[in-house]
Amino acid sequence: MTEELLDDSMLTESQLQMLKAMANSRLGNYAGIPGLSSFLVGGPECGKVRLFDCSRAHEENIVPHSHRFDVLCLVLRGAVENHLWHLSPVGDLFTATELHYTGTPGQLERGVCHPVARYSRISTPYVHGDFYSMKASEIHSITFSRDALVLFFEGPEQVTKTLILEPFVDGVTVPTFQVQPWMYAPTP
Repeated sequence: MTEELLDDSMLTESQLQMLKAMANSRLGNYAGIPGLSSFLVGGPECGKVRLFDCSRAHEENIVPHSHRFDVLCLVLRGAVENHLWHLSPVGDLFTATELHYTGTPGQLERGVCHPVARYSRISTPYVHGDFYSMKASEIHSITFSRDALVLFFEGPEQVTKTLILEPFVDGVTVPTFQVQPWMYAPTP
């Protein structure tokens, strides 16, 4: 029996429901984006699989950051725009700061601040069916469309810290990275 594909998904409705049935440990308002939920999918032995499900188009900026692991992503529904940040002589000034993960989502300790440097970004859109990937050392930010559904494969941890970029303006680093109580909220 052939099932109809969802309008903007490469999965059938039953496949999508199967994937959602494997989702667990929901964290709401993930990475400071209202309406973005992150779920673990399956078990964590050799990395993790997350399912990002964004219920609304977001205008909030995600602070440019690296990861502790390589990532591979598959857009299942909707669209994302991934912004890769790199050193550039014509970019804007930023301070790169190390963050150390304490083992609890949203619990990070600030570490070494690197010298101020110029960064610019290259943005690439991805839609349902597209894969994209990043090395742990790459710095990125991302924008999700309303109803975006992204399967996010985390490779094994390679480093114990991530880097964030915060603007450097008028001789001062502007602290745009914050963790608020409403972020990373475990929900049923």
